[in-house]
Amino acid sequence: MARPREFELEAVAEGLLNAFWLHGYTRTSIAHLTEATGLLPGSLYAAFGSKEKMFRIAADRYVKELRSALAGGQPGTEGIRHVLDTVVRLTAKDPQRRGCLLINTIPESSSLSPETRSRVQRGFQEMRGFVRGRLLEAQDTTKTGEKKTSAELDQLASLVFAALVAIRVLGRAGQDRRLLQDIADGAVAAVRRCVEPGHYPTTQEDDDDE
Repeated sequence: MARPREFELEAVAEGLLNAFWLHGYTRTSIAHLTEATGLLPGSLYAAFGSKEKMFRIAADRYVKELRSALAGGQPGTEGIRHVLDTVVRLTAKDPQRRGCLLINTIPESSSLSPETRSRVQRGFQEMRGFVRGRLLEAQDTTKTGEKKTSAELDQLASLVFAALVAIRVLGRAGQDRRLLQDIADGAVAAVRRCVEPGHYPTTQEDDDDE
């Protein structure tokens, strides 16, 4: 195993992420961390100081990787579909169905320091802010419909964020991919009805056409 400072930080951070994501914060032992990183216990503590600091590095890497995976996609409401479909794909293709590192940490929050709990909450806020930014972009690229107020965009962002959380939680519980995709499709439909109302008739109008 490597000695202190003889390792690539990126590779070690990925190892820390894999260990905490698979086992959870409380159940992750020093043996798990040494196996995942290839570092001796003394090297780990000399480099990072404590288990919580290692977890914060893992959490930061998780958010960074998720943000990178969700970037791109087409503008408009298709950008929202890209975000939701990507989370469905990442969740369903994970053979271990680990769910979301940050969500998984919530039941263990009492064992975490205020700094670490704040880091987890900041991760949630960043992802919700990312969703809101995509919604604002979708609204700006849509020629139909009135512009939403800031409060309305906040509500819509919360709805999409809740759908993302549901996909992660139900995916971890082993639910079928079809259910996860239905949640994503429902959220996209809700966004389109709000952002592109002229393209989507109301339920009453649908009934009248039948």
